Amino acid sequence: MAHDEKISEPTGNDVHHEPPASASAPAQVPDVATLRAMMHERQYAAGKALEQQLEADVLHAREVQEELLFEMIEANKDTPFGRDHGFADIKTVEDFKRTVPFTNYDDYAGYIYEVMEHGTRGVVTTEEIVHFNETSGTMGNPKGIPYTKRMAEILMGYSGAYTYYRSYVGAGEGLAGGRMLTLIESHYNTLKSGISFGSLSCKAIADARPYLAATTTSPDEAVFTKPGTDTRYLHARFAIEERDIRDISSVFITGVLDLMRYVEDNWELLVRDIEQGTIDASIQMPADVRAGLEARIEPNPERAAELRAIFERGFSEPITPVMWPNLLVIRSVAGGGFTPYTQRLRRFIGNDVHILYTGYSASEGAFSVPFELDDPSSVLLPRSVYFEFVPVDDPDYDHTLGVEDLQEGHDYEVIITSRSGFYRYKMRDAIRCVGHKGTMPTMEFLFRLDQTVNMHGEKTTELVLRKVADKVAARAGLDLVDFSVYPNVDHHPARYEYLFEFYHADHAAIDLAELSHITDEELRAGNYDVSYMTEDGTFAPAIACVLQDETNQLWRDMRVMHGKAPNQIKPVHIVDTEQKRRFFFALIDGEIEG
Repeated sequence: MAHDEKISEPTGNDVHHEPPASASAPAQVPDVATLRAMMHERQYAAGKALEQQLEADVLHAREVQEELLFEMIEANKDTPFGRDHGFADIKTVEDFKRTVPFTNYDDYAGYIYEVMEHGTRGVVTTEEIVHFNETSGTMGNPKGIPYTKRMAEILMGYSGAYTYYRSYVGAGEGLAGGRMLTLIESHYNTLKSGISFGSLSCKAIADARPYLAATTTSPDEAVFTKPGTDTRYLHARFAIEERDIRDISSVFITGVLDLMRYVEDNWELLVRDIEQGTIDASIQMPADVRAGLEARIEPNPERAAELRAIFERGFSEPITPVMWPNLLVIRSVAGGGFTPYTQRLRRFIGNDVHILYTGYSASEGAFSVPFELDDPSSVLLPRSVYFEFVPVDDPDYDHTLGVEDLQEGHDYEVIITSRSGFYRYKMRDAIRCVGHKGTMPTMEFLFRLDQTVNMHGEKTTELVLRKVADKVAARAGLDLVDFSVYPNVDHHPARYEYLFEFYHADHAAIDLAELSHITDEELRAGNYDVSYMTEDGTFAPAIACVLQDETNQLWRDMRVMHGKAPNQIKPVHIVDTEQKRRFFFALIDGEIEG
């Protein structure tokens, strides 16, 4: 099978449609308090069991890792990949490293096509593939990461029950009451083979659909969306109407920050609709969605008056302590590249709301989990995948390291072997070892190795680009929404072009020449090679441009319209495709220097 052959498009069995009668909700759903108590009991017990297993495993990390590796080798020795690479003859870790080459997605595309198209078993793994996790592909083809039942259980167990348990232990018993604000929208499809395709978290939300209305604030129409629905409005309106929110869950912390900014900008409209029991005519949504919502909502003048009094005082002080006085914790990807967004969110939530940094996960699996609230570090999971590492500063792929070899303060590239049939798979992620829990490393995510600007060998990482953007905004006294960098090789000499979006900024008052000067200074301070190459004329000085308001939100909306799950959309920090270039440059406010 050719690796670039187009994978079959998903069928029309989209979760936007109503579930069949056999999948309808139970006739009697318990009240909120009962349901929350039931969920607490179940998640607490499951999360505690996972933590106890983890606590035992980290004391013998190397042994657990090798046990997992040889279990996978033995189970898959008769698959096509296993036969091709002599799994039956592998007896030691060194045999495995010597026999099995490093791989990337393209090495499995032919195998995966067979499973996605026909449901063929025993191709990439002997375990049954129950789901394909969607990730971005090349040439417009959908790209699916196979998940076995066990892999799905690990991801959902640690992202669900375990994170709830850790939140409860850290934040206290108050977490068991009230309601949740869950900023996750369910977009997934079913392939011709009958296997689901999309974000695994979306599928999990769909499985819990009958109970969401009793435990979360967002209505069904905001979670299982129809095209053209303004979900930001729906999440915000129903969230602020509820006073007793205890915890917030969002895949990325940017979702929470965007929601808070939306409330700040649109609170008058939101409060008026809550007061009157209406949906403003300016809010976009299909007619049947609007009719269904308007038939259920009722005027709530008491809560509207309370909110109006809060918002009229302004947003110079945190609003969630008075808007949601019982809010205890936010669970989200909030560290690494998302740290600046977490810091900006504090303006709205204050310093008393806890953050549970949800660890290192990717489309390929869950790799680490948190062990304390408000701590961005996480411990690698010994039973999730088999890990290998290569030092970022001095890569030696002939001698990879195991979990027992990582040293605190050093940075490593991550390579995995998984139950889903990926062997010595280069994740292209960089992590930093920040300590150890037992014998297992604790880590913080740094950046994607392939998210690097490298026009003339300067290798400016996303981490550096991000720090530059934050320093520029701080020096200019501006509130950064987000940024993108375009490596312009068509300009002579080549140059870095920063595209900034600022929050509530007076664009006419921004001195673009001064902003470009600051940007160039900070970029050269962040990467010596860029500084040297600018001095010798290899690079022209960096420039700064200002994007129109809501540019990054518009990018996310456009991606959702094209079928991307909102939960999976990350900020565009490097403009590396023509589609991205055309989009962002069309929304620059003013002329581009040079």
